[in-house]
Amino acid sequence: MKHLRKLLTLVVALVMTLGLAVPAMAEDPAPKAPDYDYPLTVTGLAKDDTVKFYKVVEWVGEDADAVAGWKAVDAYKGVLTKDVLTAMLVGDPDKSIAPTGMTSEIAGKLAALATGGDNATKIEQTAGAGTYTATYNNATSGMYMALVTPKDANTIYNPVFVSADYVKETGHEGTVAVNGQYADAVAKSSTVTLTKTAEDKTTVDADKQHTVAVGDVLDFTVNTQIPAYGSVYEHPKFEVTDTLTGLELVGNTIEVKAGTTVLKAGTDKDYTISPENYDKKTTYTINFTETYLKSLKAATPITITYDGKVTIDAKNAINQTDNEVTIKYSHDPNKQTDYDVKKDTTQHYTFTLDASGIGGGDKTSQKGTKTSELVKIGVDAAGNPITEKTETSTIEDGEKESWEGPLSGAVFGLFTDAAGKTPLKDKDGNDVTATTGPDGRMTFAGLDAGTYYIKEISAPAGYVTNSQVYTVDIVAETEEVTVTETVEGKEVTYKTDVLKSYTVTITDEKGNKTEAAKYTFRNQAEATDNDIQWTVMDCVEHPFPFTNTKGTELPSTGGMGTTLFYVVGTLLVLGAGVVLVSKRRITE
Repeated sequence: MKHLRKLLTLVVALVMTLGLAVPAMAEDPAPKAPDYDYPLTVTGLAKDDTVKFYKVVEWVGEDADAVAGWKAVDAYKGVLTKDVLTAMLVGDPDKSIAPTGMTSEIAGKLAALATGGDNATKIEQTAGAGTYTATYNNATSGMYMALVTPKDANTIYNPVFVSADYVKETGHEGTVAVNGQYADAVAKSSTVTLTKTAEDKTTVDADKQHTVAVGDVLDFTVNTQIPAYGSVYEHPKFEVTDTLTGLELVGNTIEVKAGTTVLKAGTDKDYTISPENYDKKTTYTINFTETYLKSLKAATPITITYDGKVTIDAKNAINQTDNEVTIKYSHDPNKQTDYDVKKDTTQHYTFTLDASGIGGGDKTSQKGTKTSELVKIGVDAAGNPITEKTETSTIEDGEKESWEGPLSGAVFGLFTDAAGKTPLKDKDGNDVTATTGPDGRMTFAGLDAGTYYIKEISAPAGYVTNSQVYTVDIVAETEEVTVTETVEGKEVTYKTDVLKSYTVTITDEKGNKTEAAKYTFRNQAEATDNDIQWTVMDCVEHPFPFTNTKGTELPSTGGMGTTLFYVVGTLLVLGAGVVLVSKRRITE
C-alpha cells in the first residue's frame, strides 16, 4: 500500500510536469503589428503639387503567401511575388520592410496598377525656401508608393517609395529606396521644355527671325528636354511634330542631337521619322523609341535642326507664315496611355509694295483693298500731271487715296545698292522688276523688311526715263504675346512673337524722307491670338509719285538716237581732219 501511494504520487507529478510543459512546446504565434500611426513624408515638391500614397506591402503575420509576415496588397501581388518580397526584406523581418530590392521596372509596373489610394495632407512649406513637403499621418506598418501630380504640367515625377516599419525604430521610419539604395524620401522630378526659333541668313533686315523674303532659307532649331523616364514607364512616349505653313523642308537636313551626341534614326535605334523622305514636305514627326526613352536615367536635352524654304504665295501687303511644333509626352506612370501636350510657334512675315490687300485676319474692310506706296504718273514739261484719268483706292473704310495722270508701261527695278547697280534677285535668281499698270501702280511682292533702292529702267514711249534712285525702307516691329489654346483636348499656353506694325517710307532724290509715302499698319488681334487683324494707323491722302516727263528721249538716256548722233559726229570730225590734211599736202 505504501508503494502504491508512492507510485500514484510519481504519476501525478509526471502528469503535472507534462501539463506544464505542453504550452511551452507550442509554436509562438506570429507577432501582430502594433497599432502605430506613422507620418510618411515626401519632400522636394513644388507649391500646389498633390500626392497620393498607395500601400503596396502590408503586415499579415501567418499566411502561406507571406514572407516573414509581409505580403503584397492584393492589387499588386502579381508584381510583388514571394521571390520579389524575399529580395526586399532586410535586417530583422519582424521589424522592418524596406524596398531595397525595388527596381525601376517593378516601380513602373506598380505605378501602372495604381487605381486608388489615400490623399496626402496639405502640402506645407518647410524650412528650406522653395521646398515643399507632403505628409501622410495615418500610415500603418508597410511599404507605400507615393505618386505626385504636379501643378505645373511641365514637371514630371517618378514614383517614390516610403516604408513604415513594424516597430518604431530610429533610422527606419519614412525611408525610401531608389534603384536598390536607401535615400531620403525626395521626389525625383524632370522638367519638359519646348522652344522653336529660326534664323534667316539671307535676310536683308537686321531681324533675322521674323521677317523674310520668298525664297529665303531659314535655319530652324527646336529645343526640348526628355524626362528621366528610365524603366519606370513600361511604354513611354515622346513625340515631336513640326508643321510648316508657307515653307517647305529642304533636302535631308533634319538632325537630332542629345546634348552633343547625334542620334540615329531607325525602329531599332533612337527615333523614327515620318515621312522618311521629307524633302519639300511641310511636316514631319519624330517618335523616340521606347528602348531609347527607357535608357534615360536623367533628363536629357534634345536639339532638332533643319532648313526650311519660304514658299508663301505673297499677294497681300503682309503675308504671315505660322509654323508650329508640338510634343506629346508621357507624364503619369500610372496612366501609360495618357499624354500631355506642349506647343511653340514662330511667325514670319513677308511684305508687298502696292498690294491688292492689307493681309491677314477676317475683317471685311480688308478684302479687295489696295496699298499704293509707289505710283507712276505722267507730267508735262511744267511738271503738271497729264490728266487722262484719276485713280482712287480705299485703304480702310473712310480712308481713300487718289492720284491724277496714272501712267502704264513703265518698268522699275529694285536694287541692293544706293547707286542702283546691283539688282535684287528673286527666288529663281532673276532680277526683281515690276511694270506699272493702267492705274500707275507697280507691285513688288515677297519682300523682306529692310532697305531697298528703286529705279526706273525704261519709260513708256513718248516719255523721258527718270534715272533717279530712290530709297524704300520697310520697318517691322514685333511684340511678344502669350497664347492659350486647346490642342488635342489639352490646354496649352506659350509665348510667341507677332508682328505689331510695319511702316513704309520713301526717300526722295534730295534725301528727304517723304511722309507722303509713309504707311503704318497695326495688328489689332487679341493678345491671346497669334492671327493678325490689320488696321491703318497712319497713312496720307496721296502715295509717293514717280514722274515721267512727256517729251523726246534725252541723250543721257543712252537710247539708239544718242548713239547715232555720236557716230555721225565722230565721222564728220574725222572727215574734216582728212580734208584739212589733204589740202596742206596739195599746197606744199
